[in-house]
Amino acid sequence: MTISEHINWWKDDALRSWETAIFNKNGGQFVFSLFAFHLTIEKLLKATWIRDNAAEYPPRTHDLTILYNQTDLDLPNGWYDYLGSINEWNIEGRYPDYKLKIYKRASAEYLAEHLIKLNELKDLLLKNLA
Repeated sequence: MTISEHINWWKDDALRSWETAIFNKNGGQFVFSLFAFHLTIEKLLKATWIRDNAAEYPPRTHDLTILYNQTDLDLPNGWYDYLGSINEWNIEGRYPDYKLKIYKRASAEYLAEHLIKLNELKDLLLKNLA
């Protein structure tokens, strides 16, 4: 697979994660929706990482700030801090007390607050990869 094909694979997979996030949101599965939104941004950052590092395999991390820091991205003010907020939605491997906090916070209203910003970030990252 070429670098370009690998970047496109990550982009396509990110868009599948986005669809999963919307499906879960519409079905009232808010925690899993947040997790899938995190995956979307993670995969777009991994595509960017591949482009900027000319390598096929990005780091095996789910930390968005680590991925961002290893790219040439220069996101406008506020977005870096927002990546840290999105990191909180990565529930894989979290302890039960941490997961419980996410379940208490996740709601239709909470998702609605973030959906516009998430869409803007997704579009910004996709535009950067174009």
